[in-house]
Amino acid sequence: MVKVLSFPRIAERQHPLIQPLLTWSDEELVQHFQKERDRGCYFVALYCRYGPLVYSVLQHHGRSPVQVDYLFAKVWHGLFFSLDLVEFTPEGVKVGDEEAHSLRNWIVNRTATLIQEELPGIEHITYVLQDVPPPLWCYLEASLAYLSPLGRLVLVTTQTFHWSLERVRAYLEVQGETYTLEELNQHLEDGLARIVDYLPSDICQIYLMPGLNSGEPSATQPTLEELFPNSVEETGSHFNSTSTEDVTGTTDGSIDNLLAEWERILSS
Repeated sequence: MVKVLSFPRIAERQHPLIQPLLTWSDEELVQHFQKERDRGCYFVALYCRYGPLVYSVLQHHGRSPVQVDYLFAKVWHGLFFSLDLVEFTPEGVKVGDEEAHSLRNWIVNRTATLIQEELPGIEHITYVLQDVPPPLWCYLEASLAYLSPLGRLVLVTTQTFHWSLERVRAYLEVQGETYTLEELNQHLEDGLARIVDYLPSDICQIYLMPGLNSGEPSATQPTLEELFPNSVEETGSHFNSTSTEDVTGTTDGSIDNLLAEWERILSS
């Protein structure tokens, strides 16, 4: 029986910011991505070009649709944070110690490597490809880095892990960090207001407008949960299973330590 493949709709291809870039070479797109960090359209154009190829490679390995979508996002997440290292040579491309005949081959090799990794069960995967396309996820994660450590902590624990501000305050108090609920709420409001501002303007135009071809901004600002859902449920349950009574030890870098743990889990 011939396996019928299906591909996600990549609506970005129709956006006026992306259509002209689809005729550019891989080298042009990568070099502009490396030089113009305040623009996301070049990465989106690469995603539009190679997204169907990556998805078809993943589907051929018999994963469930939920796992394919999850792996698809992880592939592009890894590519996003590796593209700065891509060098074009007469023989093809070089990325650190990796070499390939072309960018296409390098992307396929990266995809094949990720396929070998152990995956969470489908019951634990909550990533929805249609809600958060990989380029938006990547740029949103990058924009979180611009927030203060405390701002990131409050934003992620309340919006993604559904902690109350009281629980955040109690947790920080055990860690030796004392804040009032008013102070934490201010960090939350500032983070929600700034998180979208730190995204490249063209990423906002492509993904956060009411329609891909609309020039009008959305009337309501999306929440962090809508933009940046958990990749797997264990991310949230890891925090939810840690009560403030179970946390011991106090260090000056407690907030950074907690954030580092969150980032490790989210990227695993």
